[in-house]
Amino acid sequence: MQLPKRSCIFVFKIFANLKNYILKNKWFIGAYFIVILITSILLLYTSSESVSLFANSIHNSFFDVFFKYITHFGEGWFAVPACLFLLYKNKKWGIAASTISISSALITQFNKHYVFENAYRPAIILKDFKLNFVDGVEILNYNSFPSGHTTFAFAIFTCFAFIYHKPLQQLFFLFCALLVAFSRIYLLQHFLRDTIVGAIIGFVCAFVLFYFLITKKEAVKIESL
Repeated sequence: MQLPKRSCIFVFKIFANLKNYILKNKWFIGAYFIVILITSILLLYTSSESVSLFANSIHNSFFDVFFKYITHFGEGWFAVPACLFLLYKNKKWGIAASTISISSALITQFNKHYVFENAYRPAIILKDFKLNFVDGVEILNYNSFPSGHTTFAFAIFTCFAFIYHKPLQQLFFLFCALLVAFSRIYLLQHFLRDTIVGAIIGFVCAFVLFYFLITKKEAVKIESL
């Protein structure tokens, strides 16, 4: 009779820790789900192609330069200094961020190159429209789904938000991830649907792995004292 009782206590502790984990990061998580809900509803009433055409229509010299460089925060070159910074601040943070970045990248790249390898990018799908291109940006044609830049941006910025979890800090990190996601649409590299799925992969990887690598271990350590 002791086994079921212990199992119930174990399950209760997991849910209690998970509840505290969510409440601690409620600003980021809440705002994230609002964004996902709004963009998903948007896809119900319009198309990813229409969103891309709209984003492309608001081109100007400032946005061209701004998004040309902001999109690089979704690339590997940013992963190394970001993970090294967290490693310097706290070894566990650095290991968690590295694990999350690699895991989310593997999931996205597998889908891009083996599951949805024939998914065309906006430059191909929208070739019959008059499009604005940004100088210095290489336009890709294939492997559109999902967005790797968006996946990584949400993975790494979710890590930062869960570490520096004050409300304004969390909203700032979410805003950074959203800028990277929008840059992929603005630069005609991805459709809205690609970025939504990328955002989901990045967030889920960060949410789950950060919980098991950091939060749950810390909770177990406290209980053992």
